[in-house]
Amino acid sequence: MKPSEQDPSDFVVYRDERFTLGQVAGQPYLIADGVRLTLSCHPYEPCLYITDANGCLTAVRNAFDPAVVLAQLGRGEPVRSITGREYDAVSFCLMVAFAAGRGTIGIDDAERVFGCQKEPAAPQQKDNAHSERFLVSAGDGDEDDDRVIESDPLFEVLAAYPDLAVDYALVQSRSPHDGYRSHLRALGCACRWLFASDDEEEPWRYDLNKAHGSLMEAASFFTARGSVGSLTYRTAFLSPPYPQGYTERDYERVNAALFPNGTDALEVVVWNTDWSDYFDSGHEWWGTLCATVYDKTVDRTVVILASATD
Repeated sequence: MKPSEQDPSDFVVYRDERFTLGQVAGQPYLIADGVRLTLSCHPYEPCLYITDANGCLTAVRNAFDPAVVLAQLGRGEPVRSITGREYDAVSFCLMVAFAAGRGTIGIDDAERVFGCQKEPAAPQQKDNAHSERFLVSAGDGDEDDDRVIESDPLFEVLAAYPDLAVDYALVQSRSPHDGYRSHLRALGCACRWLFASDDEEEPWRYDLNKAHGSLMEAASFFTARGSVGSLTYRTAFLSPPYPQGYTERDYERVNAALFPNGTDALEVVVWNTDWSDYFDSGHEWWGTLCATVYDKTVDRTVVILASATD
C-alpha cells in the first residue's frame, strides 16, 4: 500500500525491541516478543480482552478500554487503572503481555508483573477515613469528575419517609457518560459519600475491585417483585424487615422525584453485593440491593442501596 493509500486509522503508539503497540483498521493490538495480541473491550463488560493468534481469549476484569488507552498515550498522557496505578506505554505493554493466556483475572492480579502494588493516596474525608481501593475507572479523569448532589427537590420528598430501608445518592459527572465505566465511577462516588457520613462508629469498608454489574431493563427494575433473600427495588421499598406502612403511591411519589422525566430514558445496572460490609446485615436474611440508574434526560445517576436485618 502506498503511503497516500494508508488507512488513517492505522498508527503505532509505541515501539521498541520487544513491543509494538498500535491500531490497524480500527483494531488495537500489541505485538509482544513476536506474538500478536488483539485488544478489545465492551462498554458494559469492564474487561480488557486479549486474544492471541490461536483465538485464546484472556479477560482482565475492571481493566482498560484499549481505544481509550491508545488515544491518551498518543497524546502523551498516562492512563490510570482502577487500583490507582498510572501507566505509560511500556508499563501497559508489560501488563498485557503478562496477563495474556491467563484466562480470566483481575487487574490487581495482572499488575503483579510490577512487583509491589502501588496503592492510591487516601482521599480527604470530612470525618473518619475509610478503607478504599477504588478511585477512578481506567482511562477516565479523577474522582473530582463526579460529585454527589446534596440540594435537590428529592430530599424534601424523602423527608416524609424517615423509615425507608433504601439509601439513595444522586451523582453528577463532569465527564460525558461512558456506559459501564460511568456507572462504576458513580457507585464509587456514592460510597465515599454514603459510607463516610454513616452514623456507625466505624465507616463501612468496601473494595470496588470486587464489584461487577449487569444491565437490566428499566421496566423490570421498577416492577419486579421479590421475596425474602431475593431483594428487588420494589420489595426493598415496600417490604422492609419492620413494616412502615408505605404504599404503592409512596413508591411512585419517590420515584417521580428521583426520575422527574419518567423512566423511558433510564439505563440500569444492577451490581453484586459482596464487596462491602454495608451489605452484611442483609445477607443474613432480608436481602441486599445495589443499583445505579443513569437518567439521560437530566444527565445524572441515582445510586440505590439496601441492606437490613431483623
